[in-house]
Amino acid sequence: MDNPLEISKHETGLLRVFQVTDDVALPYSLKGDSEYLERALGGTSLDPQEMQSLNAGELSEDELRRLLVEGYDIAPETVNMSKIPHTTSALILVRSAAFEKKPVLLKLTENAKLVATLTEGRAPAPKFTPLVSDAAKGLLEGPAADAKQGRGFGARLALIALAAMVSAAAIMYFYYTGL
Repeated sequence: MDNPLEISKHETGLLRVFQVTDDVALPYSLKGDSEYLERALGGTSLDPQEMQSLNAGELSEDELRRLLVEGYDIAPETVNMSKIPHTTSALILVRSAAFEKKPVLLKLTENAKLVATLTEGRAPAPKFTPLVSDAAKGLLEGPAADAKQGRGFGARLALIALAAMVSAAAIMYFYYTGL
């Protein structure tokens, strides 16, 4: 790949796969420290939330392909696994969003090598069979139904309070009269 690598501030939707040495990958994968990776890429500040580290041999070829296709929405036919040395060296996956919408000039060092650039979000949409339904066709005919007139909440509450007071008065009457 070309060195240096220019990234525009308008770039979106690309996933770059870097082959990195262990002294770059380990601090990031163990502690989330991207300082060594930033130095390996020429001093560029990166958003660690938009990167993923994979240690050598951590995933099989099929698992890495599935991660790229399902996790990053890469079209399956664009993933060329022969270019990605996932069994022999550590990899760092860096999304375009990691560059925080700033123009960046990557000056790769011997500790980082760009092995693939993939386009995210271009996987074909699943095909659905359209459902046929008569539910949304035409207008409803006939008169509208009248709303049922019911008692309001206040009337119901007053009726309950009245019933409670009558019951209390009856109990007190029978208690004091001894009936």
